[in-house]
Amino acid sequence: MASGSLRPDEPIMWLSCEVLADVTRISVAGEVDLSNAHLLSELVETAVAARAPLVVVDLSAVSFFGAHGTNALVAARRLLAEHGRRLVLRRLSPVVRRVLDVTGTLGAFEVVDRPALPAAHCRSARPVAPTGAGS
Repeated sequence: MASGSLRPDEPIMWLSCEVLADVTRISVAGEVDLSNAHLLSELVETAVAARAPLVVVDLSAVSFFGAHGTNALVAARRLLAEHGRRLVLRRLSPVVRRVLDVTGTLGAFEVVDRPALPAAHCRSARPVAPTGAGS
């Protein structure tokens, strides 16, 4: 299995989001790849609609990060900037940091490695099952 998932019905990525007046916090865990990076993009689009001036994406629990994940973050930064919002990447996992560094995109992001923002109790969490499983 390309996703590394042990079972076809096992989620490979989890997204959670908390929307407050001044910040939208998005947490990503698991694998970000071709099959699911669009879901991260869709969640950022929702954050634009929420109108918080700051969107923080916590990537500390990401275990795989492909090129589509990089594209999703670059598009998110661009979209938020077009709407006068700021994107901050928080606590990059080693794999995310490496991919962004190798692709030359790391310097384009504001990155915060310390847990300066209070831990969020997420209001929604959605596991994402691998696509094409069992087909």
